[in-house]
Amino acid sequence: MEPLNALVLRAQSGDLDAYGAVVRRFQDMAVGYAYAVLGDFHLAEDAAQEAFIEAYSSLSGLREPAAFPGWFRRIVFKHCDRLTRGRRVPTVPLESIPEMTSSDFDPAEALERSEMKDRVLRVIQALPERERAVTTLFYINGYSQDEIGEFLDVPAKTVKSRLHTARRRLRERMIDMVKERLHENAPSRDSRFADRVSRMIQPESMKTSTYRYGVDEVDGNEAWALMCACAAGDAPRVQTILGKDPRLVNAQYWYQFPIHIAVREGHADVVRLLLEAGADPGQSRYTYNSWDKLLAVTKDRGHKDAQALLEAAIKQRFNYAPEFEQLKEAIKSRDRAQVEAILKGHPELVRASDALGNSSLHWAVLTRQLSLIDRFLELGADINTQRADGQTPAHVSINGDYWYRTRNLTPNSIRNTWAITGYLLAKGAYYTMTIAAALGDKERVEELLREDPGLAKRLDSGRGSPLYYAARFGYTHVVKLLLDYGADPNMPEDLAPRGRALFEAAAGNHLETARLLLERGADPNAEVDSSGSCLTIVDAKHPETCRPMQELLRQYGAITPPWVLSVEEMKAALREGAAVIDHEQFLHELLEKADPELIDVLLKERPDLVRRLTLTDIWGGSCPRDPGSLRKLLDHGFDPNRPNWIGRTFLHRAAERGDIEIARILLEYGADIDAVELESGGTPLAAAAREGQVEMVRFLIERGADPAVPTESPWATPLAWAEKKGHREIADILRKHGAKA
Repeated sequence: MEPLNALVLRAQSGDLDAYGAVVRRFQDMAVGYAYAVLGDFHLAEDAAQEAFIEAYSSLSGLREPAAFPGWFRRIVFKHCDRLTRGRRVPTVPLESIPEMTSSDFDPAEALERSEMKDRVLRVIQALPERERAVTTLFYINGYSQDEIGEFLDVPAKTVKSRLHTARRRLRERMIDMVKERLHENAPSRDSRFADRVSRMIQPESMKTSTYRYGVDEVDGNEAWALMCACAAGDAPRVQTILGKDPRLVNAQYWYQFPIHIAVREGHADVVRLLLEAGADPGQSRYTYNSWDKLLAVTKDRGHKDAQALLEAAIKQRFNYAPEFEQLKEAIKSRDRAQVEAILKGHPELVRASDALGNSSLHWAVLTRQLSLIDRFLELGADINTQRADGQTPAHVSINGDYWYRTRNLTPNSIRNTWAITGYLLAKGAYYTMTIAAALGDKERVEELLREDPGLAKRLDSGRGSPLYYAARFGYTHVVKLLLDYGADPNMPEDLAPRGRALFEAAAGNHLETARLLLERGADPNAEVDSSGSCLTIVDAKHPETCRPMQELLRQYGAITPPWVLSVEEMKAALREGAAVIDHEQFLHELLEKADPELIDVLLKERPDLVRRLTLTDIWGGSCPRDPGSLRKLLDHGFDPNRPNWIGRTFLHRAAERGDIEIARILLEYGADIDAVELESGGTPLAAAAREGQVEMVRFLIERGADPAVPTESPWATPLAWAEKKGHREIADILRKHGAKA
């Protein structure tokens, strides 16, 4: 067995396998100790799980690896203390032991035996606290007196003395039953406890003190610690972390903020803390995971306290009203009579908004109805109101909306968006730097810069730069002016941590604008979220005329990103050790190719990369589709149970796709059939049920999948998903195998 010191040191350096070994070594001790404090094994497992998560995020602060047992025990106690406030642990007097162990007890009777086991646990709780702790730790998994002493921070002889006293209090038969009952509840009885702890794995890109996903640069390790604390519901730790850097409240990874994790787990006290600290899910890229999604989660999972907190926050911030949905639908359907009828009965809705902060004017602009703009202004709507992502009606007249696009317009809608922008300006919309840059109005830009030169380097309320807007529409003269005033083409902004100006110049095939930006230091490899790189966007938008732009970009060091590499180009990159291999999407794209020869080259040239294989996102992800290639990867160290940061495994993905052969191989190599991920909260069986994969559901059940898992999350069970998605056949199959609503 590897020494604990070595394991802790490896875990401190980020070795997840080492920390997994630490979890397995201490899981019974943590749960046993927590049980001694709490008197409830379910709560004990919760406390221990949260303690392991916190310990991992805090491990860098442990100076002496040998001190881990006592240090970790204090973390376990903290989480127990949080759970015990206001609770009274049930006990039974020790004097009742003779009655419990009488010869009349018949162990063959299951009901009586169950009742006996419950009373045994209460007897353990009746022991004095110090004796209770050593008894539980000694019998739950046979820990030595030295090991118990290290964990409790007392000499081994003290452990021996307390254990001796406890034994005298218990009858011989009771000791046997104590040992049996505790062992039945030991996490080491199977691997599920360790798997639950490892469901949240720190992404590689967050293992830095200079992490950036949104606009602000923060410490990625602290951001991850905050997310783990939110998952664990550890409000004091959340408060401590935010005290170090309040900006961490809006740290992001894959469209997820700390508040998303707290809401998903139903930790209302943490949600309140985050909101008070300025949590703003409206900053989610493309409003993809904004307030509306959070509200839906609380309703779906029954987190009523969290729901009330969210609704109060968005009502205060942008006058959210659930009743506004009726007005929104009337605007979208262009039903003027219905609009008037709704406003006659509820005139206050003209100043209300939906869950994304879109007001009546935002929707009038998106649907391009000038007459409604006039009408809403007459009724008191604010023409400069900001929605959840900071965009005003004038902003959305230029940028549009991710959820309502040109294809959603009616055939007779206004097509010239600038007509809408101009109309808003005429009606009193602020003529800001953003609008002036987008219109190419150099005189207005100069006027504003004379008043405030810092505007050239400042993001607007929607977190966009004036340089981006000018470059987007090819206004080179305005771009030059802004650069001369100190604008940085690589300044982080919404969707673009390395700046968006060059990307937009490439998207518009504005060659001279791009040349100027490159001359001034723009990053030729800057990407925009879900939109590609400078090289790829010009090809996508201008396939016939993109070559000059691409040649220019390559002159300044542009690299072809992995998602456009051919199989042969990927092979060459592996053989040559090209820089593109380090791109976070390289392995995802490699698996997506599903090419056996490419897998062979990977195993020959870079076998070290195999251990990094994991799903790259929280919804889909690439899973090997060729059985032969999958077996080769598994034989070369690919871990079928390695989850991504949110706990999704390759078996989840195979189940979603209905790929039974791949699922069969993964299970053959030890994949956990009941692994639970955190985004949807379900197992591979739940994933198959959600996606309507009937044969996969049958297959997984035949292989032993438990239809009741996760028992603690009824909204995430396979049956819950089947019913929610309307998959009746799957629901019937699950019920036949014991699933209950």
